[in-house]
Amino acid sequence: MTTALDMTALLDQYKAGLRDVTDAELERRAMTVAALPGRLAGELRHLVDAERERRQATRQPIPPAARSRVARSRVARSRVALAVAGTAVVAAPAAALTGRALAEYADQVPQVPVYSVAAVAAGLVAAVVGGRRLARWVDDRRHPLAEDVDEADLNPLGKELLARVRAQRLARGEVC
Repeated sequence: MTTALDMTALLDQYKAGLRDVTDAELERRAMTVAALPGRLAGELRHLVDAERERRQATRQPIPPAARSRVARSRVARSRVALAVAGTAVVAAPAAALTGRALAEYADQVPQVPVYSVAAVAAGLVAAVVGGRRLARWVDDRRHPLAEDVDEADLNPLGKELLARVRAQRLARGEVC
């Protein structure tokens, strides 16, 4: 009976302490509690999850400007994922053909390890660099650099936008 009371007091004390910690500390505690076995750990995980849900429910809605930043970061991450997938798709046939060529001439090569650590590391570095260059190339094709346009060629909305930008720069003390 005293064990149950001690457990209840411990859980209440832990729950009260959760409200005062930062989000990062809450996540750290969640990882720590997730690794623990037993019934008490299950109760602690439940408390951490409840605190996460409470914080999620009380968070302020995201303003539209922040939403667009989040969307841009998701697009950037998806471009990186596409570049990595493209690199893997291009590298897979090349690796298969190289493996087939090595298998054909394996009896003529002295029996040493085919893959060295340095060769694997160099291949990974080459894949990463190639993926980055591919992502940059795709990004440059989708969003080319701005071209100079004469002010006389702008429509009224463009002229108004240009006037606003110049006014903001003058207010900051920049030279237009």
